[in-house]
Amino acid sequence: MRRLVLTVAALAVVALPAGSAGAGVWKKLHRPLHIPHIPAGTACPTTAKAGPLPSAFSGTAAFGPGPVYPGFFAGPSGPEAVVPFAYPPPPGSELAGSQWAGHKVPWMRSPRYRGPVLIRGRQLDGTHHLRFGLAMVPPTELRIARWGSATSARGWGFLASTTRLRAAGCYGYQIDGLTFSRVIVFRAVLLNPR
Repeated sequence: MRRLVLTVAALAVVALPAGSAGAGVWKKLHRPLHIPHIPAGTACPTTAKAGPLPSAFSGTAAFGPGPVYPGFFAGPSGPEAVVPFAYPPPPGSELAGSQWAGHKVPWMRSPRYRGPVLIRGRQLDGTHHLRFGLAMVPPTELRIARWGSATSARGWGFLASTTRLRAAGCYGYQIDGLTFSRVIVFRAVLLNPR
């Protein structure tokens, strides 16, 4: 299987007022999407594992060069760039009644980066976009202005989140920070195919 990691480094350096991430920052981080398109039926070029994350993030691994990583969970051979989901959302689930299914995908930030992050995404082999959070109609982007901390991973940031989808396929997250832009490619796998 082919693997793909796209990196556009040092796109912009933005000065932030101490402790804030104002509207101007989000506008500057809102760069054009550089997620590639691939023909339908092509093998998904998922991003390769880049190494372990601190033990506080048990069951996850770093995918791509960082400094921000999605928390993909363990498959049969350890963490894989896969997001499993059930569509439509099952009755009784916290997403029941929404047109957007989803799965938990936390985010981790290494100590080498402290600024805000904008995360968006779309399908490589189709026309679907990603959404984020738990709202019935979830937002099209995830804005992280402040990171939580993992008590046993000194200096690392953490944010619990949910990736929302409507269709299986090959997708990419575009992660934009003040000094970097990365694409992490993953497969979205339907758990209850009809």
